[in-house]
Amino acid sequence: MVETAVGFVLGAVIGAIATAAGSYLLYWKRERDATRRLRQAFRQELRAYEHVDEIVDDGGYERVTTSVETPVIYESAAGDLGLLTESEIGKLVAFYSSLYWLRGLEDPEDKKERIESVVEKRRAALEALDGANGTYQ
Repeated sequence: MVETAVGFVLGAVIGAIATAAGSYLLYWKRERDATRRLRQAFRQELRAYEHVDEIVDDGGYERVTTSVETPVIYESAAGDLGLLTESEIGKLVAFYSSLYWLRGLEDPEDKKERIESVVEKRRAALEALDGANGTYQ
C-alpha cells in the first residue's frame, strides 16, 4: 500500500514537472517566434526608408522633409519593443525619433548635419536588428 502511494505521488510530481517544462518550452518558442517576426517587420520598414538616404545623398534636404511617410510598424508594434534587446530598442527609438523630427521640418538647409544623421541612425538600427540574432539578411 505504501509503495502504491509513493508511486502515485512520484507519478504526480513527474507529471507536474513534465507539464511545466512543456508549457515553458511552448512559451519560449512563441516568444522567440514573435521576436523573430518583429525583427523582420522592422527590417522591412527600415529598408523602405532607403529613399531617404538617396534624397539626402543627392542634397535634396527640402524634398526629404515632405517625402517621409508615417512609420506603420513602429506605431503598431511599439508595445512589443520589449521583446528586442536594449541595443535594438535604443537604435530603433533613435531612428524613429529623428524621423518624426524630420517630417514637416522647416528650414532644412540650416540643419543638414542633423538630417544626415537620420540616414546614419537608420543604418545603425538595421545593423542592430541584423546582428541581434546572428544573421545578416
